[in-house]
Amino acid sequence: MNSMTGFGKAESKTKTGKFTAELSSVNNRYLEISIRLPKQLFVLESKVREIISNSLSRGKINVWINFAENDDAPEKYLINKSALKAYYKQLKSIKTDLKLSGNVDIADLLKLPDLIVNERSSIDEKKIWVPLKKAVESALKQMRIMRAHEGQVMKNEMLLRIEILSKLLKRVEKLAGKMAASQRKKLTAKINDILSAPLPDNNRIEEEIAIMAEKVDITEECVRMYSHLSLFGKTMNAKAPSGKKLNFILQEKNREINTMGSKAVNQDISPILISMKDEVEKIREMVQNVE
Repeated sequence: MNSMTGFGKAESKTKTGKFTAELSSVNNRYLEISIRLPKQLFVLESKVREIISNSLSRGKINVWINFAENDDAPEKYLINKSALKAYYKQLKSIKTDLKLSGNVDIADLLKLPDLIVNERSSIDEKKIWVPLKKAVESALKQMRIMRAHEGQVMKNEMLLRIEILSKLLKRVEKLAGKMAASQRKKLTAKINDILSAPLPDNNRIEEEIAIMAEKVDITEECVRMYSHLSLFGKTMNAKAPSGKKLNFILQEKNREINTMGSKAVNQDISPILISMKDEVEKIREMVQNVE
């Protein structure tokens, strides 16, 4: 079981420079990937996205990739020839119009803005992809390790909560076993009191008492609750991402506890059910971060 929270960072060096990839993730209902790349690497965004989407199923993933070229890398700094020619042409024209003396030389031109470009406008996709992929995959591996570790921590905590729920449920079951019989006895006594005489041998009245007593019986809910607890444990051990299924099972648990609460007439049961709801809520908070 994996958490949706994690972080990974990796570098990959080449002859011309160094790639740095940082990945971070937080919980999200679906898989949402946000990628920040240098503009000359935009062409590779779909490949980066594919690597991540093939590895993760849920979470908001933020990807930051940077490429720092070596200072001695060929063609790191390029001269904008178009801008240089435009500047030269305009300066020559101004010199003529104003009848200025002197020459326009290269030293003067290079002082003008936007002539030196320190970022490539295009890259060799085939050469650059291999080291970039290596950095992304290494960072992704680190993040997955962190997600797995945090997932195990949450799993251990949830197992503890499941054990507490089981113990509370056994207490409810023990009290509920006497609840239907007690309710039947109370109803019979109430009817006898209303009639001011022993209850006549009337099958219809007996049937109604039995039905009313059964309405407070929570045996079926206890059985289903045990089933949900068992299924929750099995789902946590599944190899496939289980966050959505775990959340659904929790909803079913809450439904059973609410039904027990509406049926229970034993004042000793209500505090136990409140404790059960509290444990379920603690588990739900953790499940929101399960992949």
